[in-house]
Amino acid sequence: MTMKKNHHFLLLSFPVFGHINPSLQLAHRLISLGAHVTFATTVAAARRLDKTLPIFTTQGFSFATFSDGFDDDTLKLSADFTHYFSELTRCGSHSLINLITSSGDRGRPITFLIYSLLLNWAADVASTFDIPSALLFVQPATLLALYYYYFVDGYEDTISTKLLQQDPFFSLQLPGLPLLVGREIPSFLSPSDRSAFLLPLMRQQFQFLARPSRARVLVNTFQALEGEALGAIDDKLKMVPIGPLIPSDELCRSPVTSEEDYIQWLNSKSESSVIYISFGSICVLSDQQEEEIVGALLESGHTFLWVIRSKENEDQEDEEEKRIKKFGGKGKIVRWCDQVRVLSHPSLGCFVTHCGWNSTLESLVCGVPMVGFPQQVDQATNAKLVEDVWRTGVRVKPNAEGIVERGEIGRCLDIVTGDTDVKKREEIERNVKKWKKLAREAIGEGGSSYLNLESFVREIDEDSC
Repeated sequence: MTMKKNHHFLLLSFPVFGHINPSLQLAHRLISLGAHVTFATTVAAARRLDKTLPIFTTQGFSFATFSDGFDDDTLKLSADFTHYFSELTRCGSHSLINLITSSGDRGRPITFLIYSLLLNWAADVASTFDIPSALLFVQPATLLALYYYYFVDGYEDTISTKLLQQDPFFSLQLPGLPLLVGREIPSFLSPSDRSAFLLPLMRQQFQFLARPSRARVLVNTFQALEGEALGAIDDKLKMVPIGPLIPSDELCRSPVTSEEDYIQWLNSKSESSVIYISFGSICVLSDQQEEEIVGALLESGHTFLWVIRSKENEDQEDEEEKRIKKFGGKGKIVRWCDQVRVLSHPSLGCFVTHCGWNSTLESLVCGVPMVGFPQQVDQATNAKLVEDVWRTGVRVKPNAEGIVERGEIGRCLDIVTGDTDVKKREEIERNVKKWKKLAREAIGEGGSSYLNLESFVREIDEDSC
C-alpha cells in the first residue's frame, strides 16, 4: 500500500503496560505501511521501558513523553484516583500542546492522533489544531459494545441496580453479545465496587465517543473472534478490528528486559508439562489466595513457572526463598518474564491467568489452554468468553468470601490437563488450535486485521483530501 499523504501518527498511551504494549505493536504496523509514528507515554512510565529495543531505533519511529503531574514518582492510581486523573488531564494537555507545536516547528507536523482509553482529553487538544483522532481500545469488542449500551444507550440504571442488589438470578442479554450473568459483568459497573472510581471516567469517555457521527475506534481483536460484537453497535460506532496487537517478531518483543534464566529452565522440561501462572503487572494476590494456589500446585504435582510480583516492604530474596521451599523444587518463581516467549515455548501446557485482554490474546495466538482466574474490572467478562464462547479453557469459581479454594483450582487444572475429563480436554485442544490458526491469519499479510488497518489509513487519506 502506498500512502497518498506522508502521515505522522502520534500514539498517546496510558501509562500501564496493558496499554503500552499494544500501542507499540500498532506503531510497528503503521510504520510498515509507510507512516512515521511518534509514540508517547508519561515521564514516569517511560523510565520503565527498555530503549535499547529495536523498535526504538527503527526508521520512522520517534519517542516522546508527556507529564501526568507525577514525573518524579510512579503511577499514583492507588493513592488518589480523582486527583491523579485531574492532574493527568491538566498536565497532559499542556504537554501535548507543546509536543504538537514543537513537532510542527521541526517540519514534521502531526497528521493524526491515536489515543488510549481514558485519554479523551488528548482528542480535544488535537481538535484545536484540526488534527483528527481515533481511540485505540485495548479490550475486546464485546466490552466496547457493553460499555456503549451502559453509558450511552440507557442501560445504566438497570445494570447498576441489579449489581448492587447482587441478584443471583440477574442475567443480561444485549444485541450482538453473549448472555452475561452478574458475575460476568465488569465489576466497576457496580457503584459499590472498589474500582467504581472508573465510572465517571468511562462515562466521560463514551459520551465523548457518542458526540461525532459514527466515530471510528481501533479495537485490539479480530473479525473471526468477535464478529457479532463488532457489528453490535455498527450504526453508532465504527469498530475497526486490527488485532491481535501482540509481539510477532524480534522487533516488537515485550518492552521490558529480564536477566532471569527461566527459558533455560523451560528448555529442561518435557513438552506440554509446565503450568504457567501470572496475574499481570498490577494485581497482587492476598496471602490467603496465594496459599490456596500453593496448596493446589503441591497436591497436583505439576511443574510450574509462576510470576509473583513483590508486595510493598517485602524482602524479595527472602520471600522467594520461602516460597521455593514450600514448593519442594517442583516450580520456578520469577518477578518478571517475557510472556510471549514463555507462552510460545513447547514445554507450556496450561496458562493460569487473570484474563487481562493482552494475556488472553497472547494465549490464543500461542495456542495455550487457559484457566481463567479473573480479579477485577474487565477480566470476568474475558474469562466468560474464554470458557463459554471460544471454549479454549475453563474458569475458577470463588467461594462466598471471594477466595478460590485449592480444590477448585485443582479441578480446573485437571480439566485442562486432561486428568479427569478427556473429552473436555480434547474439545479445548481442538479450539486452541483453531483460534491459534485464525489469529495468526488475521494479522498476516492479506489477513482481515492487516487489511482493516490498510483501509483505515486509506480512509484517513481520503478524508484529508
